[in-house]
Amino acid sequence: MASLTINNEVYEEKLNYAFYNQLKNDPDLKTNTRDGFSNFIDKLLDGDLDMIIKFHWHALAWFKRNQPAENKVFEALEQTVFTDDEKTDQEITNIIEALKADGFLARKLSKYLKDLNKSADLIQKRIDGMEDGDKKDELEMGLEQIQDQIEQVKKLLAEPDSSPKPEESDSQLTN
Repeated sequence: MASLTINNEVYEEKLNYAFYNQLKNDPDLKTNTRDGFSNFIDKLLDGDLDMIIKFHWHALAWFKRNQPAENKVFEALEQTVFTDDEKTDQEITNIIEALKADGFLARKLSKYLKDLNKSADLIQKRIDGMEDGDKKDELEMGLEQIQDQIEQVKKLLAEPDSSPKPEESDSQLTN
């Protein structure tokens, strides 16, 4: 995991249950019908830059009372991640890879995908029972968006990690 330098102090990030629990219950992300983790994934996949900040801030949840303020996390990221589009896009990829690398969070991503599939199935059943009209058109558009998300998540979950395997990295070491 990465570390952030905030006020000349280095904060090591960790993906653990404290990260997940704080993200799941984040009042900015949680709604009456969905937890913060699911909404975080939705927004991250949509390219919402605020989710990069949320990710790094929640990765510092294990500091508990010493967790830096969210605006301080932004200031640290502004110097490294938000300097250009390429670095920002790469950070979104890095976040997905970090989530996939953690066993618990990878299972949560899989559950997120299952939930999307269930939603798509329910919407399709509803559409099948409707006659043509504005409401049916709206549901079809919503279904298309969900199906696009499903494909995007499947692709992200299927992509191999870009980091070299331990035996590959050993063979690349030189003095």
